[in-house]
Amino acid sequence: MYPEANHTPHQTDNIDLRLCISLLFMAFGYALLSVCLFRVLAFAMNSTSFFMLYVCTGMPLGALFAKLRYKNPLTGVLRGAQTLVILALCYPVLGWIIAHGPCPLLETAQYQIQFGALWKQLGYMTLATSPLFILWGAAEYSGYEAALAAPKVKKYFYLLFVWGLACALAVGAFTIPRLGWLPTVCIALAAGLASWMVLNLHKFQNKKIVIIAACFAAACFAADLFEPVYMKSILPGGLHRIKEILNNGDMMSDAPLPATGRESRLIHQSWGKYCHIELVESNVRGLQYVLGFFDGSFIWASLPVGKISGRLDDMAFETVQPGSDVCVLGAGGGRQVQQALACGAKSITAVDIIPEVFPLFQGDLAWANGGVYVDPRVQCIAGDGRHYLENTDKKFDLIILPHTESFAATRRAAIEPGRFVHTVEAFESMKKRLKPHGALAIVKSVDRENKFFFTCANGLAEAGLNVKGWSTFGEGNPYKIHEFILLATLRDYESDYFPAAIQTAADHPEPPVYYEDFPKTPALHDSSPWTMGLSGLFFEPNTLKKSLICIFLLAVSGTAALMLFSVRSPSVDLPPYKMVVILLAGIAVGANAVCLENALIFWLIPWLFNPLSAFFVGAAVFLALWGFSSFGLKHWKWIALIGLAGSVGLLVFAPQWQSVAIVPALIAAILGSGLLFPLMGIHYRKLLIVVFLADALGGLIGGLLGVWGPMLAGLEYYFKLLPAIPFVTILLAGAAVWRQTGRE
Repeated sequence: MYPEANHTPHQTDNIDLRLCISLLFMAFGYALLSVCLFRVLAFAMNSTSFFMLYVCTGMPLGALFAKLRYKNPLTGVLRGAQTLVILALCYPVLGWIIAHGPCPLLETAQYQIQFGALWKQLGYMTLATSPLFILWGAAEYSGYEAALAAPKVKKYFYLLFVWGLACALAVGAFTIPRLGWLPTVCIALAAGLASWMVLNLHKFQNKKIVIIAACFAAACFAADLFEPVYMKSILPGGLHRIKEILNNGDMMSDAPLPATGRESRLIHQSWGKYCHIELVESNVRGLQYVLGFFDGSFIWASLPVGKISGRLDDMAFETVQPGSDVCVLGAGGGRQVQQALACGAKSITAVDIIPEVFPLFQGDLAWANGGVYVDPRVQCIAGDGRHYLENTDKKFDLIILPHTESFAATRRAAIEPGRFVHTVEAFESMKKRLKPHGALAIVKSVDRENKFFFTCANGLAEAGLNVKGWSTFGEGNPYKIHEFILLATLRDYESDYFPAAIQTAADHPEPPVYYEDFPKTPALHDSSPWTMGLSGLFFEPNTLKKSLICIFLLAVSGTAALMLFSVRSPSVDLPPYKMVVILLAGIAVGANAVCLENALIFWLIPWLFNPLSAFFVGAAVFLALWGFSSFGLKHWKWIALIGLAGSVGLLVFAPQWQSVAIVPALIAAILGSGLLFPLMGIHYRKLLIVVFLADALGGLIGGLLGVWGPMLAGLEYYFKLLPAIPFVTILLAGAAVWRQTGRE
């Protein structure tokens, strides 16, 4: 296979070592670019729910291209390293194209999202992301073939791949918030250069190395220099998006703002742990505000000093008397903190999941919200609000959840996992932290036909609270979406200061409607389907189910085509039944990988409090364990038994999936099935393309089961289904390779 095939054993060992290093760098580089892609997709309000669609569409095309184009696998590895370098250099253009894609989740704010609009975005993103995944698929497949042809490498070829992915996840999660997006792309560029140079080491002289190093240093300098300009260029426009306000347009109505002599200006932008943070100073209706945007979408507005908001959250603060203790969950820019201070609160605990918010407003930007976060009465807690309340002994006169499901957040929560703060279990935690005459207030800036309003009201009642509410939904409301406030107290007490009515806000045509009795609707629980109370607000009926069917049909048609091709191919020297078993095993391996990875991520969400943190940590840990199982290839039957035992453990602990007890079973299932792909690749090296394509199709099916299943049925049902997936996968893969040893 190698040009040096006739060289001495020492030289051959050297080639194997260089190949290992090259493959590791290449896997790391492509995976790091995918991490960068993942963060930029958020600017188009995309979701992790569809990420597997892009991966499983592009990577098989790349593998087919490599199979047809590169007869020598080592040539494919060299080309993969070269294309990684070229792709990294062109990546800013790709990022800009993705960030400016169609966004029906926000563009249709006043209407329910149609099936066609959702698939318009999915089609655009599939095409926009395809350059990365096609090139990655070609490089990965070539790397597999090259490694399998090297006797000393083939047993660990998958280990190189998955550990490269794990390292990329860890590096990307660390470098993007600290160095920036473009400098992180430069790290992927360095990986591509290293991968290419290691394989061509004998061709490089000192002069060439110096030139390459100088060019790379220049690229890094340019990346650091142009990062602020580039990030500003990809900020998206449209309703509720930052570009509209920067262009002096009304982001709520898409109309130009009246001339005030003071144009809107971007006063801060930076990458945070969970999102890109942008702050804009703007004149709205004669008042100067600082508006907060996350990933280009409007989240909150600060309150001008000395002004009252004129919004429903004013009602909550009518319950606050001088000397009160107030807790604000989702403090953001500090609007509600400022209101609490104006009411004479003795102490305010401000909690926000975005940790960068508080240092920003405690430093040079303290003027932006009147310095509320430097006030000695205010305690700033960077973390999850529910976790804070469950781990503090302090009690409050008012706990308020102000717009924690904003326009952007609500739409994202409709199709993305998260730990709800509006579940019965969360309300029970909040109830324990109320003083006898205290109140719990929920204020939402978006709802449709009182769906979420009634859901939250029934959740509060189920948690054992008295509930009153006001909603702006009515015959005179010209908008399909509206806002509401719910005030709840302990059953035996009620605040003496509860307002009986609320004045008409300036932007509403009629007073909010008062409710003491609410229609009985299902309340949200921690294990409820994610779509409950959320997607029904913004998606047309059955939009998600129809989309699920479409993706499922794509997976089924791809599977059928692959089976037909494999069974009829003259190059396949296997009985048809054996070929079908191999295909089913490959599909099961891909589905199992995604399902187990998602299970680990779901388990981590309540512990890490944010889906993005859980994704990076969970995926990295999963890949590290998945690759580690490759060390047991010689004893794969015993390792598979560990996986079967893990499946049994998952079945036993399924009802307590949030407990620590399920972790050993989950780890055993991951370790016991992690060697199945390399096992099949080694035994069926001549059919590697079939195994690769089947694995990709399985990944798509696993994405449906692992993300869409909990959305439509709930996490409890998902963990009850999960044990069968690794169990069946291990049996199918075992049947595929049984008595096949030594035949390839």
